[in-house]
Amino acid sequence: MTKEEFYWSKHIVAIEWWLYECDLPNKLTWARLRVFDDATADSCFEEGGKLYGFENRDFAAYILSEDEYVSFQGMDVEDEQEYGIKLAEIYTPAWLDNPDQLFEYFGSY
Repeated sequence: MTKEEFYWSKHIVAIEWWLYECDLPNKLTWARLRVFDDATADSCFEEGGKLYGFENRDFAAYILSEDEYVSFQGMDVEDEQEYGIKLAEIYTPAWLDNPDQLFEYFGSY
């Protein structure tokens, strides 16, 4: 599936931010997961980086967790203690998409 086919007439319904566990607490390395109105999803490991398309959110999340990213929205007080961070002091980024970003469709993962 091409990038154009995957994104054709889709609307984002949810954006999730993930943090690279191995860099905590010294550095915040972000990844993004988006869910679309047709239940498909994409993941991206860096702003302007390659986009990966999936059949659903679970597959998009799995590729991130396989690479040792943890869901920022799922973090709690225990994570603050474990990683030595304060969640209230962390702000998620705002990434702009580049029309020239590479894309690969994985479907299921």
